[in-house]
Amino acid sequence: MSTYKIVNDNYTITCNNGLGIFTVNAANIRFNGNITTTGSNTTIEDFIVVAANNTGQITDMGLLAQLNANIFAGLRFDTTVNTWQISSNVNSIGQGTYANILTSSAGQPAAGSNTQVQFNQGGSFGASASLTFDYVANKLTLSGYQVFGNTATPANVANAVALYSNAVGSGGTGLYFTSSSANDELVSKSKAIVYGIIF
Repeated sequence: MSTYKIVNDNYTITCNNGLGIFTVNAANIRFNGNITTTGSNTTIEDFIVVAANNTGQITDMGLLAQLNANIFAGLRFDTTVNTWQISSNVNSIGQGTYANILTSSAGQPAAGSNTQVQFNQGGSFGASASLTFDYVANKLTLSGYQVFGNTATPANVANAVALYSNAVGSGGTGLYFTSSSANDELVSKSKAIVYGIIF
């Protein structure tokens, strides 16, 4: 049986002189119209506003989702680093370790110059003129050396040659190639001289 409370003026409930906790246990909560709360400083209109009327004293503000009895997922805005942050393991008041959320390319610009490939440089975006990708010519350029880790023979790719490292064989290099037509070890200069003398 539904119960309705109709009043002709403002209606206020005060818990413990404004210091208590007001809890509603319901499967669904419906608000008709704009809802504004003080204390928790939450305004619900077109946007959900947390820490409304904040004068700068609140540095972390956000939302919590309860995962189980003691663990919550948190979404907050940290004013000390001026970015949104997220966590899957915080306590009931939002304390825990958060990770920054990249909200826009303007907030985290690309490192280096045009065509330079991005990489993790000590936890931040890094770039180098020695590693570039020309997206117009579809060309990857690496100035320096490449390190190939030991791996099984990769699958053939049509119209392509794959290089990989494996156990040193008769070619003396341990550097192999595979294509749709061949799979073999590249031969070192010393081995090539020996084979040239023998054959």
